[in-house]
Amino acid sequence: MYKILSRTLVCKSVNSLEALKCAPIRRSFVKAEGETEKRGKVANLKRYWFSRYINYIKNYERTLEQRFPRTMQVYRVFSVGSRDVYADLKRFITAIKKQGSIGVNSLTREELQLMYTMPRDLRKLSPLFLLSALPFTNYVIFPLALYFPRYLLTPHYWTLQQKLEFMLSDHRARLKHNRPLFRCLQAELKNIKNEALRIKWRDAIACLGSGTHPTTQNIIACSKLFSGPPYSLNNLKRKHLKELLAIHGMSLWRPFKRKRLSERGMLILRMDRAIIREGGVKEMSNEAMRWALSFRGVNPANMSIESMRSWLEQWLIVSESVDQNNISLLLHSPILLAYNHSTNWILIYN
Repeated sequence: MYKILSRTLVCKSVNSLEALKCAPIRRSFVKAEGETEKRGKVANLKRYWFSRYINYIKNYERTLEQRFPRTMQVYRVFSVGSRDVYADLKRFITAIKKQGSIGVNSLTREELQLMYTMPRDLRKLSPLFLLSALPFTNYVIFPLALYFPRYLLTPHYWTLQQKLEFMLSDHRARLKHNRPLFRCLQAELKNIKNEALRIKWRDAIACLGSGTHPTTQNIIACSKLFSGPPYSLNNLKRKHLKELLAIHGMSLWRPFKRKRLSERGMLILRMDRAIIREGGVKEMSNEAMRWALSFRGVNPANMSIESMRSWLEQWLIVSESVDQNNISLLLHSPILLAYNHSTNWILIYN
């Protein structure tokens, strides 16, 4: 009996010890499960708020645009415009380095265009950038620039409507000098000593006076008149010189008029050579063709792509016969090829 009781007590004590040993393990396991569940809830909460924050950032610009439409319009104009200015400035610096190492004749049409437009744009934007760096001037200079975008901003900051409006306004001012320049050409007809050349030139003048244009062959046949008297740059009279400057949108008051006209003619000639070198007019974008036509004296508004391409191809035919000696022919080509163009007449008389 004593042995049976002792064995029973020993078994119970062993079982109770084992239970005590297992209890901490169960408690740690339950605790670990609780901590894991808590961490999962925290992670889900963090993920939820992070996604909400990302969505808020994404929709923040839209929210600001709904609440402050005018302010966001100003922000978008200056942010996009400044980005375009920076991109053009990098290409402009690259073009300058290329010109210094290889030569100006190696530049592409787009690089030549930047060499013409970028210095003017930087001169116009410099006061804006300098004044905006002063404290509290942003509240005045930027609204003022938006109020007078034509005079204080460059095309990088203009809308499509503003670009068209300002281009037509500048083009109309240039076209007002077409007729006085045509009269100057007419007045020199009697001074041509070569009779054959005088007859050919008289036919060209008659075409312009009757509302049409001379053919490219007729213009090229008279190119000798522009390498000497009476139409070379060194032989032009004072009034003739001023009207020629005006149709190219150049200042009438700055000195070295003949030199500046020669540089403008060489710029146009290099652009023409670059167009041919890069595959011709068919490889140009529509926007590039519009700029090229406006730069050469034609109003591109409401012109079809085929009409723009056809006119520019005629210009290039004449340009192929031009060199530095008769560069005056290229400067007079806006009269010879575009004096009676329908879009120009509509712009003048409408």
